[in-house]
Amino acid sequence: MLDRLADLTWRHPRKILLAALLFAAVAVFFGHDVEHHLKAAGFTDPASESERAGEVLADSLGYDAEPGLVVLLRDPDGAAIDTSDPAVVAEVGRLVEEVRGADYVGHVTNPLDPATPAPDLVAADGRSIVLPASLSTTDLEDKGGLADESVRARVRSEMFDVSYGGFAPSFNEVNDQTRKDLTNAELIAFPLLAILLLLVFRSVVAAAVPLVLGILSIVGTLLALRVMASFVDTSLFALNIATALSLGLAVDYALLLVSRHREEVAAHGRTFEAHRRAVRTAGRAALFSGLTVAGAMAALVLMPQRFLYSIGVAGATVGALSAVLAVVVVPAILVALGPWIDRWSIRRGASVSAASDGWFRIARAVMRRPVVTALLTTSALLALAAPLLGTTLTGPSAQAVPPGQQSYAVNAYVADHFGRGLVEGVSLTVTGGADATTLAGLASRIGEVDGVAAVAPFTEAPDGVAFTTATLAQPALSERSRDAVRDIRDLPTADGTRLLVSGNTARFIDEEDSLVSNAPPVIALIVLLTVVLLFLLTGSVLLPLKTLLMNTLTLSAVVGLLVLVFEKGFALGLLGYHGPHAVEVTSLVFIFAVTFALATDYAVLVMARIKELRDEGLSNADAVAGGVARTGRIISAAALMIAVVFLAFAVSPVFFMKQIAVAMAVGVIIDATVVRALLVPSLMRLLGQANWWAPRPLRALHDRFGIREE
Repeated sequence: MLDRLADLTWRHPRKILLAALLFAAVAVFFGHDVEHHLKAAGFTDPASESERAGEVLADSLGYDAEPGLVVLLRDPDGAAIDTSDPAVVAEVGRLVEEVRGADYVGHVTNPLDPATPAPDLVAADGRSIVLPASLSTTDLEDKGGLADESVRARVRSEMFDVSYGGFAPSFNEVNDQTRKDLTNAELIAFPLLAILLLLVFRSVVAAAVPLVLGILSIVGTLLALRVMASFVDTSLFALNIATALSLGLAVDYALLLVSRHREEVAAHGRTFEAHRRAVRTAGRAALFSGLTVAGAMAALVLMPQRFLYSIGVAGATVGALSAVLAVVVVPAILVALGPWIDRWSIRRGASVSAASDGWFRIARAVMRRPVVTALLTTSALLALAAPLLGTTLTGPSAQAVPPGQQSYAVNAYVADHFGRGLVEGVSLTVTGGADATTLAGLASRIGEVDGVAAVAPFTEAPDGVAFTTATLAQPALSERSRDAVRDIRDLPTADGTRLLVSGNTARFIDEEDSLVSNAPPVIALIVLLTVVLLFLLTGSVLLPLKTLLMNTLTLSAVVGLLVLVFEKGFALGLLGYHGPHAVEVTSLVFIFAVTFALATDYAVLVMARIKELRDEGLSNADAVAGGVARTGRIISAAALMIAVVFLAFAVSPVFFMKQIAVAMAVGVIIDATVVRALLVPSLMRLLGQANWWAPRPLRALHDRFGIREE
């Protein structure tokens, strides 16, 4: 196949480039407005108890009893509000009606309604009033944002300063910030990448190749997301991973192909043979690498959370598309440009395509003391991983709102002046038609649970449903609050009735449980795909297992550093971090998949070159040293540029975006340097010829189905 691609790109480079241009035009035409078709993050599991509780209440009442949005009214001069003034009563009543008429708003409480007064919604100091709004949808992350926008568009007051808080406005502002972060990251990443590419390729024309490939990959992925959004709910955050991973892999594969092209041209001149050898060898590595990335990311589609399955589809599309474009478009560019690929060189000297004496010497030195090197490197990585044993997890909540956003200040103000019940209350729903005595007894037992500050009496609703709200003594995601919600769920109920618990705390517990229960098949699929693909590449059983071991060490070190920085506070001031001192739980699954994919990507690039040299007749030690020497500069340069792309997203004030960006950057740097320079040569030296061992039936299988250069 690769020989046919080499022939095609050699004979018809301009036709291929024209087809690529048409593909880009179609992708831009259909995918340019994709963000308007995407939904909010999607961290919840639709099958969880907290989601079912909201659906039960929505079916019974027409709205979820938990306030999804809070409107805060304050005097512009900070004076006390005279709630007995008819003008104030009339204005509050008018604002309540405006909020009630907004999209997805099901119920609004009027604290000054003489028929149903709610004095607890007027601050003790008299300086503010809150209007809690319950939404007619259980999708607080997405449709809650539409409700927030609709309320803001309708509510105007000359008497009060009006501001907004609660779950829906908080998530809406996080989504808006994410859109801004995407633009900011691109503005930061593209100029820095251009400079680094120029330094690495040492030619203005050659440096443009990865950027072209990255742009093609990005617009292609936007098209894929647009198509996906037509069939299933797709998360906005998929745009971020599409951009970051597209740029990163484009640099990786373009660097690989351009470097090998220069190497073959130096040996064979600008001939078809040089072109064929470059496409056959570097193209093979790029295709396998892209497949491993695509496989690792595609496994996330098994997760029920919109955030994760959307990122899985985006990442899989990027991996496959980047690899295909690399072996089709990049060779066509190289043929079309000819000697112009090195036009406008900035300096002379050994290029990144040349074998590195430094990396060769490192590999030789490591292989002279493989046991000591392997033990010391493994010990260092395990030491970095040690903090993960004491990890504190957190989830999406009002804490995700960065300082400076309106809801951040409103949430803090409401919690201080009105208690936690309004923005962090525990929603309690009883089904089965319990009588008043049973409900009163249940409320009493709930109030006795450690960590519960107060419980309102149950209110009966249609269809045998009753509901109330409990207020917790500590922040929603604190350990004590989580224990309290678990204890509430464990309370016995009368025969035929059931207690369903929702709210911020319950959603986080359900999210954590969902991730734990769904993670094993995802991990198993990633491991299976990695082992199969690496076996097809190498024909070895041990090399895939060695790769899994090294990937595990890299992952453990990354998470350990994440805990050390964001939970323990090490060097935290350098990052401008204002989020919770904990690790966001959903991000861990994402970090696992992407770090594993990129680590395997680098493993493929190294092993493909080592196997190529071994197949040419070199000894195991010489092949390892030569493979490391010939890929060391390429991988380290690619890792540096991928790290730059990810770190561009670290400017985001959204705490989980910052955590993901830092983890990804650290992961690629550790894997491309420590693991590839020290662990790969030391372990391959220790295994010797056993590196290439496989049982006879598997050898026969590889002989028939394995991928070779011939």
